[in-house]
Amino acid sequence: MLGGVNVRFFLNDGYKIPEPIEDTEIDFSSGYYDEMIAGSLMSLGNTARIEKAIRKAACGEDVTLAFIGGSVTQGAGAVPIHTECYAYKTYQAFIERFSTGSNVHFIKAGAGGMSSELGVVRYDRDVIRGADASPDIVIVEFAVNDEDDETKGDCFESLVRRILKHPDNPAVILLFSVFADDWNLQDRLSKIGAHYELPMVSIKNAVTPQFWLKKGHGCILSKNQFFYDMFHPSNIGHRIISDCLITLLECIRTNISEGRNMEDTTQRLLDKGPLIGSTYEDIKLLDRSTGTDAAQIICGPFDGQDRQLQCVEMDTDITGTMLFPDNWMYQGRKDTALPYFEMKIKCRVLMMIYKDSGEPDVGTADVYVDGRKIMTADPHIKGWIHCNPAILFAEEEVKEHIVKICPTFGEEDKSFTILGFGYVDNK
Repeated sequence: MLGGVNVRFFLNDGYKIPEPIEDTEIDFSSGYYDEMIAGSLMSLGNTARIEKAIRKAACGEDVTLAFIGGSVTQGAGAVPIHTECYAYKTYQAFIERFSTGSNVHFIKAGAGGMSSELGVVRYDRDVIRGADASPDIVIVEFAVNDEDDETKGDCFESLVRRILKHPDNPAVILLFSVFADDWNLQDRLSKIGAHYELPMVSIKNAVTPQFWLKKGHGCILSKNQFFYDMFHPSNIGHRIISDCLITLLECIRTNISEGRNMEDTTQRLLDKGPLIGSTYEDIKLLDRSTGTDAAQIICGPFDGQDRQLQCVEMDTDITGTMLFPDNWMYQGRKDTALPYFEMKIKCRVLMMIYKDSGEPDVGTADVYVDGRKIMTADPHIKGWIHCNPAILFAEEEVKEHIVKICPTFGEEDKSFTILGFGYVDNK
């Protein structure tokens, strides 16, 4: 149940409250609005792959739109989250404007707090989902989450390359959302987009100039209207993001109608090599469901399975899907022959994903690789249930390694959950 509250402020003597500035209703049909949306078009890039998808949709062939990113892509701030989020609105608009009806399909794989470091591990499982085919268009949104990417762009570029290299030749659109303090990482990530001639949409470029304009001087949108909180867009904000994406697609359709069709140069650009790095583009997920095939694992006291996990609303679902349910959970001191988790694996890159939590009965764990302590994993840094990736090593050569994970001394009575691993086992 939701209720109303009365708020009363008591002011010091001599302080005067400034006159409130009322937000006016947004005119979505105005020229000012169209001008704002047009400002989001950072780059059309090479449009050949999107042109192909638009033609397929118009001919009645199946087309799939996929969205991967952080909480903005999950739909945070939208009410209800599954139909008012920008991803669903873009999907619906694509159906209405570009398709013959029921031939467009929708994949939404956003997750709160997720950076591209985790996104590159999740891509096959949560976007491709075991299918032989790839989505036709993939919108990638990590411009406000990748500050936590310890690879500083390598994982982002690896994900972009992973998508582009699929035999079905999917298109990638880079979407740069923005925080209420006008911050994002588009200056870093747009260089990767330019390297592969990708279409790019900047919400920052569209809306932040509005926040500095005065009413009556071209301002149609306030910061209070666009944002639900300092991180996430409101329903209005989600609509604006969707309108920016659809405007990009309309520009590309105009090019098709005018006969300005492009040659797909993506493979040639991929062959040039990465701008920042491609260390993680062939990463694979390892968890309880795959562990016996990929590595030799003795779970020791990590023999439980955690069910108090981060959940996200995938696609049009509103109930929430658990992320990494096939995990290994340590549930406190146990009298086992092996007092730690041990894994023998042959690879050149290894990432551990563990569960963050704010609960006091969750403890830290020490991680060793080949007998050397790599890190102490602390689940309390974020303070909420969240999936936290950490690079254990990234090397040039594939070698056999032994990984051991044990509760930190003094934390043996607390729990710790290994959600899974990402590994690269090719040269």
